[in-house]
Amino acid sequence: MSFKLSSVGDIMLGENVHHFKRGIITRYKNNYTSLMAPPVIKTLSYADLFLFNMESSLMPDELLSSRDILNGVYRAPVSTLTFFDNIHAIKVANIANNHFGQHGQSSIDFSISALNKKGIEVTGRDNRPLILKIGTKKIKIWGVSLVTDNAYSGGYFKSSYEELIEVMQLKIKEDDEIRIISIHWGDEYQTIENEQQKRLAKDLSEAGFDIILGHHPHVVQPVKQIGSTRVIYSHGNFIFDQDFSKITRTGLIFQFDFATDKQNLLFSHQKRHQIYKTTLTSPDELLHYCIKKHHRLLPFFMRILMKLELIVHFHTLNRSIVKVFGQRLFMQKTKKSIYE
Repeated sequence: MSFKLSSVGDIMLGENVHHFKRGIITRYKNNYTSLMAPPVIKTLSYADLFLFNMESSLMPDELLSSRDILNGVYRAPVSTLTFFDNIHAIKVANIANNHFGQHGQSSIDFSISALNKKGIEVTGRDNRPLILKIGTKKIKIWGVSLVTDNAYSGGYFKSSYEELIEVMQLKIKEDDEIRIISIHWGDEYQTIENEQQKRLAKDLSEAGFDIILGHHPHVVQPVKQIGSTRVIYSHGNFIFDQDFSKITRTGLIFQFDFATDKQNLLFSHQKRHQIYKTTLTSPDELLHYCIKKHHRLLPFFMRILMKLELIVHFHTLNRSIVKVFGQRLFMQKTKKSIYE
């Protein structure tokens, strides 16, 4: 059976608090298909199945002009879904992550409906998998977040490293079944997987999972094999307005042919938010890259770079960003719906 998978990491088509009204939506309004350059689209045409982590929720286009920095960050107008128009594979979005759910249940429900209307399947609503029949195979795809979410309202599948296997209530794996899990985990801005990720990856392998697709750190992490299980610890960002550093503009595309059991790895590269090219890599080259970039203080350095980007581009900031930035400088609390 010819069946090919492509997966990427975080797709965030809205604007974060640092880029409110100066990011992706503002720069690419009514032109979202141009966010992927033709060579990147050609690379993704490899796939029969395209999986990604949907890191923003959606809102009606007519509400775009009335959004503010409290209700408008990490939300994208429905028209941004034209971003996917040139990807002709079956598309599956994992919605189990903190930013998809940060604006509450009504936002979650609206976003899922909008994705479905666009022909995009969804996984990660609860502990049950999305089931697809492709050729002679039954593809089961779970989505889950293991990341702390102080605004969690129950609208997506959230678990813990210790309890995940149990709460999934897995049945005996069938002969024609392929198991894939899209999992929000790991440490932000760390290019090496942590011990919890390693232990859970081993447990998921023993539970019959064929592919483990990781995201959340916003940087890439190694790709390894445990038995017959392919583990992508972190894809990094595919498209995200974290343009303050090269490593947050670099993502990973994982491609796998189930007929030949062969994989391809490619780096994706962003410039001014556009994904403009891909470059081939290998597990060994990726590991070398991750080791070279790793530093225990990297999360601290990344947050400094965020603030420096604001200072360098201070002339582009609007009043809302300046106000929030000022509050954070003076250690004042903002509403919990604002996230970095």
